[in-house]
Parts: sequence; structure tokens; C-alpha cells
Amino acid sequence: MESLCAQFWPCYGLPPQWHWAMAIIMPIVMIAVVGIPVANILHRAGCSRWWVILAFIPFVNLLGLWAFAFARWPKLAG
Repeated sequence: MESLCAQFWPCYGLPPQWHWAMAIIMPIVMIAVVGIPVANILHRAGCSRWWVILAFIPFVNLLGLWAFAFARWPKLAG
């Protein structure tokens, strides 16, 4: 674990016995940084906020982005 954590700067802020906390903290940070803005954009476009799940699946997120970009938006259609 020490060699893996030596590559990432957030590991330096925690003592070695607390490195397990990074597995909990980093996903929460990613949900806050990526998930909340994407959910708000989807809501404003008139789509379900559940589509935000696609943002966290590699390669599927790109397909979802293309489908969302070229689909008819419910708020603009009606």
C-alpha cells in the first residue's frame, strides 16, 4: 500500500493506518464533483436525474453523452 500511495498526493495527508479511508472519501468526492452538476443539467433539460449513473461507467458515459447531445430535449419540444 505504501508504494501505491506514494504516487498520489492525497495519501500524504493521512497517516498510514488511515489509508483505508481513501476508498471511502474519494468516491464521495467524485459524486459531489461530477454527479451533482450532471444531475442538475439533466434536470434542467427535462430528463430524469437517474441518467447521472451513466457518468460513472467508463465508455458508457461517452455513449450517453452522445445520445443526450443529439436527442430531442423534452423541455424544448413542449
